[in-house]
Amino acid sequence: MSDIGIRALKQNASAVVAAAAKGETVTITDRGRPVAQLSPMPLRRLDHLTASGQLRAPRRSIEELSAPKPGELTSALRRGRDNERF
Repeated sequence: MSDIGIRALKQNASAVVAAAAKGETVTITDRGRPVAQLSPMPLRRLDHLTASGQLRAPRRSIEELSAPKPGELTSALRRGRDNERF
């Protein structure tokens, strides 16, 4: 983590933002006193779950799956609904 004053931030904003985008947390100071932090955006929720091991990536893409045959989905839904009814 690095510290940068407000004046230096104004002069080097692009470089500071680039450092934060690479994963660095930058503390912004005003007269030597920390007042704010600039940090990278968190990962998307799915990326976070995958990185933590709570989710695994799919084995096949949606394009690789075959489309249901005509009427197949309707009959499967009907069977499921019939099983739910009392």
